[in-house]
Amino acid sequence: MLQALKPARTGTPYWARNVLYADRSIIVLNKPAGLVCQGSEASENKPQDVDKFNDLLRDVKDTFALESLPYPVHRLDKATTGTLLLARNSSAARQFSQQFQSRVVEKTYLALVRGGEKSFPTRSGEIRDALEFNDGRVSIGESCAAKFAATDWELIASSPIAPLSLLRLTLHTGLKHQLRIHLANSLHTPILGDNLYARSSISEKIAKITRLPEKRMFLHAAQLTLSRYRKTGPNKHFRLRIGAPIPKDFLTICRDAGISLDRIYVDGDLSIDGQHVDNVPDLEGRWLRKPSVLRS
Repeated sequence: MLQALKPARTGTPYWARNVLYADRSIIVLNKPAGLVCQGSEASENKPQDVDKFNDLLRDVKDTFALESLPYPVHRLDKATTGTLLLARNSSAARQFSQQFQSRVVEKTYLALVRGGEKSFPTRSGEIRDALEFNDGRVSIGESCAAKFAATDWELIASSPIAPLSLLRLTLHTGLKHQLRIHLANSLHTPILGDNLYARSSISEKIAKITRLPEKRMFLHAAQLTLSRYRKTGPNKHFRLRIGAPIPKDFLTICRDAGISLDRIYVDGDLSIDGQHVDNVPDLEGRWLRKPSVLRS
């Protein structure tokens, strides 16, 4: 039975509509851009739209009839979209926090970057440049204080009409701004919309083919892959992958630039050991996002 995933009421609150998957231990949602993944106290001097994370947690609690607010297990930067995992209770929070800390969780990102196919020496590669942190700023560093950082990248497609490319990134370590620094300073292909680490203005060829939203960086946490366990059977351990659909503005720029996308990134996906599924009976889990209508 799949009771764990059923909303407690028919009218789903605004934030809870972003939920992609739920089972008896976790709830995974598709985080929108601009959401700060940290609650805060109310303040008269603080704009109401700066931090809506408390509202999100309350919406999810009410929708899924939880005894307490769900527990954030990890964070995404304010500008980053995509898969965000919440635990239903403190026990599940400890379990999945340990998976993140021990790097059992596989984190896959998609990034639109400034640079055409010729910007890349190969079709894929590894970046292992250490990062330094000074007064809140992050940079490539070689001192004793620098922290090890590991990113793998793969070129998925490049635009035939503008210096834009789509990269798939695997984040092995989760340091602040790691992907942004590695792409801008190590690979020299900054993320589209990253005005902090880009060293040059956007090419006119990009501006001519598409509309670029203000204060929008095109980095998407596309997939989370977790270790889960069945209670019975010979193969108790399995890998559960939850994929978040890319945002509409991300998709629009790809289409304007002539970059094709796999349906798995457009619609999102739920899979067990690489095989697509609609639900996970062993966990009382199910995919909750309605499929989009395929366009010809």
